[in-house]
Amino acid sequence: MAKPRITIIGLGVIGSSIGAALQREPNNVEIVGHDKDPKQAGEAKQRGHVHKTAWNLHRACDGAELVITAVPQGELPELYSQIAEDLKPGSLVFSLVDVMQPALAAAESNLPGHVGFAMGHPIITGLSGPVEPSANLFENSVFCLAASVNTAPNAVELAHNLIGRVGAEPFFIDVQEHDGVVALIEQLPQLIASALMNLSTSLPGWRESKRLAGRQFAQTTDVHRSAEALASAFQANRENLLLRLTQFEEELQKWHQLLAESNEEELAETLKGSLIERIRWETEASVQEWQEDKLSTGSVEENQSGLLRQMFLGNLFQSRRRGTDDKP
Repeated sequence: MAKPRITIIGLGVIGSSIGAALQREPNNVEIVGHDKDPKQAGEAKQRGHVHKTAWNLHRACDGAELVITAVPQGELPELYSQIAEDLKPGSLVFSLVDVMQPALAAAESNLPGHVGFAMGHPIITGLSGPVEPSANLFENSVFCLAASVNTAPNAVELAHNLIGRVGAEPFFIDVQEHDGVVALIEQLPQLIASALMNLSTSLPGWRESKRLAGRQFAQTTDVHRSAEALASAFQANRENLLLRLTQFEEELQKWHQLLAESNEEELAETLKGSLIERIRWETEASVQEWQEDKLSTGSVEENQSGLLRQMFLGNLFQSRRRGTDDKP
């Protein structure tokens, strides 16, 4: 009897890490990877992040109970359209995205009604250094989760339990709320970083200034993404990002006025407040313990195990919420 199949489309850092994390414990599934970049696919296979790779997209999805996509935002509509006829009834498409509303719209327009659809956004907890594919990349991190209203409860449960399987904490979130927050805490910093780089290199003194650019400049201007991926995500969340950009421009005016008034005491007090909040956030983020408004991980009714869970041999993706289900 053939093993249940999980297909991962997109074998970059996130996709490869999902494949590796799913293998941290013994299982009886086949993990198939696909990436349009043969080199990236080959590296994922060589490192054991997937069991095998399929160059043909349709062959990769054929017979899969779960299809995980980890590709740039702008590729989703075409991807969904391409795999629509390959998806078996009752399967789940789980897309890892930065912005949820456009992904949901693309899924509703291009995926057939006989499959479930859910979205996830992993919040990578590493606060410094490069991010590499790792089976432990999602350990103890928050993993945002949302689903189409038409997705069956057992399919949502599968997505919920998969997140637990890779070591993260599922966090159910409203799609619109998610995209508004992401515009502020992820996309606005990326946009500012790009703008600062453009400003710096366009000024006449850059030839000399770049010799003085060190750690601070490097950290501030590092966006960790390709230009194509950034442009696609920015455009997909344009309205929210424009709002945050306007708010930031207003904030900059306040700082401009503080400097213009040459009031060092008031400037120091404003900086002190900002630094205190930064230290508080970094302390909590480093240990993933939040002093206020602890995130609710949500839950799905246990009696709704459904066909998909049975396909994965009962307990493969059974919830592993730390502190409740784990016993010594």
